[in-house]
Order: sequence, then C-alpha cells, then structure tokens
Amino acid sequence: MWHDVPGAICANGTPTGLGVNQGTGDRLVIYMSGGSACLDEGCSIGTPSMRKDGGFGATELAACVAGDCDGSVTFPDKSIFDRAAATNPFADATFVFISNCAGDYYVGDNDHAFPGWTAQFHGSRNQRRFAAALGASFPAASRVILTGGSAGSVGAMLNYWQWVEAFPGTRIDLVSDSFAFVFADGPEWRYELHDPQVPPGCTTCAPDYRTVYEFNAGLAPDSRIAVLDSENNWTLDLVTGYQYTAGLEALQTRLDDLPNLRYYVANGNEHILLQHPLDSDAIVVERDGEEPQRLSEFLAHMQGDDPAWASMTCLEP
Repeated sequence: MWHDVPGAICANGTPTGLGVNQGTGDRLVIYMSGGSACLDEGCSIGTPSMRKDGGFGATELAACVAGDCDGSVTFPDKSIFDRAAATNPFADATFVFISNCAGDYYVGDNDHAFPGWTAQFHGSRNQRRFAAALGASFPAASRVILTGGSAGSVGAMLNYWQWVEAFPGTRIDLVSDSFAFVFADGPEWRYELHDPQVPPGCTTCAPDYRTVYEFNAGLAPDSRIAVLDSENNWTLDLVTGYQYTAGLEALQTRLDDLPNLRYYVANGNEHILLQHPLDSDAIVVERDGEEPQRLSEFLAHMQGDDPAWASMTCLEP
C-alpha cells in the first residue's frame, strides 16, 4: 500500500512517500532501494524515477511489486521479502520500501540547476520526514531493521542516527548491503552537487567516512549492525578502479573491534545480496575445508540474538 509523506520529494520536485506491506508481527523492516545518482542534466546514469520526467508514487511501487523496480528486481522469491520462505527471519515483519528517487544516495541537501530544470537533492530531509512518519505510525514496534542495497546502503549508514532519534527506546538494527566505506573520502559516491550530509554528532565522518561504523555502533550499543558484501563486487570494483576488494579486506580488521557489528562477505561478484534468495549459491561463503555458510543463517543468528552470531567471510582478515 502506498502512503504519501508530506514534504518528501523526488529530484524533479514531485511528491513521494513510502510503500508499506503490513505484517502480522511487531517488527519493522525499512528497505532503501539501490540505484545510481543523478549527476547531469539527463540523470543519464540515474534510475528512471529520479529524472526530470520521473518520480516515484503508487504506480511505480506497483511496478516494483510486479518485478520491475527502476529496471531491477527488488522482491525475489525466497528473499527477505518472501513471507512464505522458511529461511526468512523477517517473514512476519511489516516491510517499508523507500525509493532512491531523490538521486543523491539519500544524503543530499541541495538544489542544483541543470539546463532546463533544477534538481532538488533532498534525500537527507526526506529521511527525516520518513522516520518521523513511521515513528508516529508504529510507536509499539519491538524492533526496527534499517537496511538498503548499494545506494540504499550508503543512505542507511549515514541516516541511521535519524531513525534512532525517531524511535526512542526501540532497538534499531542496521543491515548495510553492498556499498561499504572502504576509503576515507568516499570518492565513489560523494558528489559536491548533492551537498552530502553526515551525522551531526560524527565530527570525524566528513574527513574519514569509515568512522561512521564506530559512530553508529556507539550510537545504539544494544542494537546489532551487519555489513554484507561479496569479495568481487563488480559494481564497486569498477568505480573504484578495481581497488574495492582490497579495501573491503582491510575494512574487516577495523570492524572486528566493534562488539555489536558483524560482516558477511560472500564468494563471487554479486552486487546487493538481499536481491537474491537467502540460500542462493551465488551469495554463499565458502572457505577451503569448511562447510558453506548461508546468508539466511547469518541473519537468523543476528535477529535471534544468538551468541553464535559471528562474522562470515571468504576473505582473509
């Protein structure tokens, strides 16, 4: 079901909101979709919803549910969105879908004039409105799971603080999927025309985006944070000049120091693990002499507060 959120807008200024699929349980899963950024007058590498003649509302949500979400599949069978999947630890949760139609990785706060139109990059303000609306609508949520893939992963990491503020006293878990901050300055997504915002309390985030992991872990120490990726994430490897895997390998050592954070790095080159069945062989962790490990197992341990929840990776530390 589609819900308009007053004041929330796509890059072209059209109103937007949230897609909500009500569950039987009391947990809330908020998913921020992927998609590239609007960087030129035609948003030539951006998804259709963020372009001058685009937008995201009830019609676009229906297309997503039918299988075409800005050109990709977002709700595959046996994924976290499949309520009938036996391996889905979120099967009874209420699902919320947020589009990347602001064109700024969910972190912008700037109007930028292109020939013929002005792009309104206000993903950060949208997050504040979305978080406030859902906090008011679901005050009894037992747990909120904020997640997103690719651009949505960036948005989830850098807006986590807004959701913690909107749900005081509620555990807010974070699942970042396939866009880790492996470099200090984040050159692969930090575009000046968007005026990207960082958490106001994180004084180290702008000079070194990797410190957002420590900031978020300390912001809600009773919550759990998961970082998902694949060893040869082709999308990020390409835009970082094939340095992403080495950066991801080094990041693991940094993340090991955070007691409420674990990572899952699969074999292969898939981009956005949550857009696959949870037990897919395409996103499995395999190491010589060990049993294959599945994403469903990792997420189940996380959500069940299992003491056995541990990082799973095919990369050397």
